[in-house]
Amino acid sequence: MDDITRAQRGDQVALARLLQENYLAVKKYLITVTYDRALSEDLTQETMIRAIQRIGQFSGKSKFSTWLISIATNLYMDTLRRQKRERQYQEENAFFDRPAPLGQEPEWMEVMDRLHALPRDVAMPLVLKHYYGYTYEEIGAWMGIPEGTVKSRIFNAIRALRKEMTDDDDRAEGPRAVGGPSATRA
Repeated sequence: MDDITRAQRGDQVALARLLQENYLAVKKYLITVTYDRALSEDLTQETMIRAIQRIGQFSGKSKFSTWLISIATNLYMDTLRRQKRERQYQEENAFFDRPAPLGQEPEWMEVMDRLHALPRDVAMPLVLKHYYGYTYEEIGAWMGIPEGTVKSRIFNAIRALRKEMTDDDDRAEGPRAVGGPSATRA
């Protein structure tokens, strides 16, 4: 008998083992999509609580980690909706706290900054698809949008990131001399 079956039958040790094995993966995913360590820690804890409460609902149609990611995604989407309502109610701009970048390489930090600048509903499908490898169908189900919308958002996110990176490269090169290198000679 595996840990999932044991946990569903009330074995607290098996449930604790399952949650421990997946805790860091869920937290890392949430840090990637929220870019907010404190929020990701809160959501990770809430995800684990929901998993404990709903372990009996796990059907086994997906991996346990996928089920946890879907719970985390739903909680994050709920948080975003709640934050939007609060901002609208208060009629003031709110800014997300940004922790120190996760990676050490300047290119990675730049990509993460640009990803963070995208609207959340555009960045999240991109991260879920290309970083975590989930299907368009799974992402659509979690976000409550059609599969085609997921594809469109991912396409647009990639296009926006490429455009910004290309624009930066063009600006770094500066103005080009007309006529090439020989045009500067007298």
